[in-house]
Amino acid sequence: MRGLLRWAGAAVVVVSLPACRQAPQPPTDVATAGHGLNPQDELLLAAANIALPPPGVTAADLPEPNSKGAQLVVQYCAQCHNLPTPSMHSATDWPSITRRMWLRMEWLPPTLGVKVPTMAERFAMLDYLTANALTVSAANLPPGPGRESFQLVCSRCHALPDPRVHSPADWPAVFSRMQQNMERMKVAPLTRSQTTDILLYLQSTGRQ
Repeated sequence: MRGLLRWAGAAVVVVSLPACRQAPQPPTDVATAGHGLNPQDELLLAAANIALPPPGVTAADLPEPNSKGAQLVVQYCAQCHNLPTPSMHSATDWPSITRRMWLRMEWLPPTLGVKVPTMAERFAMLDYLTANALTVSAANLPPGPGRESFQLVCSRCHALPDPRVHSPADWPAVFSRMQQNMERMKVAPLTRSQTTDILLYLQSTGRQ
């Protein structure tokens, strides 16, 4: 009987050895699936993607594309995201936006290879962006039906543009592009009446 127990114990040890030699399997964490990031990093990545400039802008589309300012915008801004246009923001908004971008670039790990502009280059970029920035209406917003809807909706994302910066024929394409940007940035969509009122207002007050 004792011999039988010894044999059984030895068998258990032999069977257990391969299992002990196997490397322990890491636990599967659903939160790190996808990009392999933790929930906080996933949230930051999603937020960054929403706030990025929309695609479709090329260097040739920039105002004065051969100028030093335009070339610097292409050289530095396109390292991390789609190329922005100066008309994305007003002249009063660009200084704080560029400062935030430069701080991010300075804090990125060197291993990413992102080049940081010099102070002289920063001044040149800012001069270019503010000189070609969005023309805002300020207190000179033309009167007309749809003005209140225009003020309410379009001020959600940026300073109110002057309707006279585009012609009535150009506004439908510009308005459609803004709607696509709103959808991309998860901004509440316009109602049908808001869409009609704003487009009619822009076309009726556009540059003649």
